[in-house]
Formats: sequence, structure tokens, C-alpha cells
Amino acid sequence: MKKRAALFALPLLLGACGYFHNPDAGEPEVEKASNSSVDSIVRCITKEADKHDAPYKKTPIPQGVMLEFGESNVIKVRFDNGETSYRFYPGQRHTSNMWIEGAGKKCAP
Repeated sequence: MKKRAALFALPLLLGACGYFHNPDAGEPEVEKASNSSVDSIVRCITKEADKHDAPYKKTPIPQGVMLEFGESNVIKVRFDNGETSYRFYPGQRHTSNMWIEGAGKKCAP
């Protein structure tokens, strides 16, 4: 009986692991160069976050800034080798955080 219960519980366990696993972890979904400065991109994105009442954490990184929006949604903006790079690492997506992708298109053209 215990073996049968374990057998039935295995798909549920694997499904739960899949829910928390982020296949994009470590790999940005969006990576592009921008003609804008790091400060102007960060200012634009934080302005968009404020419009959506979205909390964020702003952390300095070498040559730039990292913005964390919770649920593993991260944006890194850096100036390196003569160009500004914009990287979006998506986490869990909800209707409440879909604005992040649009903000990247608007703020880092």
C-alpha cells in the first residue's frame, strides 16, 4: 500500500518541483544593447514600476544596476565595453507583472 501511495505521489512531487524551477535561471530571456544610459533606463523602469505599484529592490552591480521585482523577475542594466546592455531574467509570470516586458521595450530601445 505504501509503495502504491508513493507511486501516485511522485507525479505531484515532480509537478511541484517544475512549478518552482525556472528554466531561464541564469539565462536572460531578453538581452540587447541600447543607446540609452544606465541611469536613464533604470529611471524609466522604476517610473513604470511606480505606475504599477510594483515593489522593487535596486542593487548596484559592477558597471550598472540590478532591479529585482520579486518572484525571480530580474533586470540587469550595465555599461561595459562602450555599450549599455539590458538583460531581463524572467521569473514567475502573472498578469500583475507582465508590464515588466513592455517596460523593457519602452525604456531600453
